[in-house]
Amino acid sequence: MFGIPGWAMGIGFIIVAGFAVAATGWYVFGVLPQRHQLQGRTTDALNELQGKLDALGDMPARLAEVEDAQRRLAEVEERLDFAERMLAQQRGAERLSSPKQ
Repeated sequence: MFGIPGWAMGIGFIIVAGFAVAATGWYVFGVLPQRHQLQGRTTDALNELQGKLDALGDMPARLAEVEDAQRRLAEVEERLDFAERMLAQQRGAERLSSPKQ
């Protein structure tokens, strides 16, 4: 057959078969375990990212709560200022009144 001796064809077949076995072993024992590890890490990363996205989904509600708290704090500050002014006026009126005998 094409002038190639039979023993050379046998050696070629053995080499090709050896490469096929080596490639299969490399894939089964090297690539597949790494692939499963990567899939596990990817799943963990996706779960973590989903948790962060869920937290971001709550942001409008949290922002509304913060704005409400700021509004209420501003009202309390106004009331405190009013109470301070009233106390200052009362003390000022007591000082200006004539002493009791």
